[in-house]
Amino acid sequence: MRGRVIIAAALLLGACAAVAQPVTLAVPRLASLLEPDGSGIYQQLIGRALESMETEIDPGVYPYRRALRAFENGKTDCLVSLSDILKERHDEANLIYSYPLGRFAFHIFTPDDRPTVTSVEWLEGRRVGAIMGHEFYLDEVLDDHGELVWVRSEEQAVRMLERGRFEALIAAIPDIYPLLDGLRYAGDQPVLEGYDRVNCHDTPRNREFVESLSEQLKALKKEGVYQEIAGELYVPF
Repeated sequence: MRGRVIIAAALLLGACAAVAQPVTLAVPRLASLLEPDGSGIYQQLIGRALESMETEIDPGVYPYRRALRAFENGKTDCLVSLSDILKERHDEANLIYSYPLGRFAFHIFTPDDRPTVTSVEWLEGRRVGAIMGHEFYLDEVLDDHGELVWVRSEEQAVRMLERGRFEALIAAIPDIYPLLDGLRYAGDQPVLEGYDRVNCHDTPRNREFVESLSEQLKALKKEGVYQEIAGELYVPF
């Protein structure tokens, strides 16, 4: 009898350990939104949501391609951002998505002493700066308009634009918000816009996580916490 009790206790402890396993997240770096030190706006929002949840997470920050590959290869339960890309590449029946962490919009930026650009056709025959990783979004939209010069960060792109290394820059709001001084763009005419979410493989455990996370994120949005955390980088939706 004692042996059966010990076995039952061991099985129970094993089950509890399995339940306690954290949800793993692949996190691509997005300026101000997802940072290696965990200080990004989206990371703060997720952290606030988790305060009212029992789930633990295990995030890993990667470059864009590695984050996407880790999720697609099943090495992580979830992926933060790149939601629209996943919808294009995979059967949505196997994926689940959280309430949005935020809205983004790609625009064409030029120095403020140059004309505002409102169409991708203007880019034809011109050198255009863009951020590495954004090719997932931009390749199809731009359809070979202009010669894209891929750089590592928004800061580098703005410096090169100011030095005349290219004639325009395509970047996302809110990522580039802190660097807008000296730039102009057509605010009401985005090249592309969408929402960043937490995307997960559709499993019972992940479904429970996403449903609970979404409930908490909706509450934070309603309470004004999104705007409080994002400050001047907040994009209404």
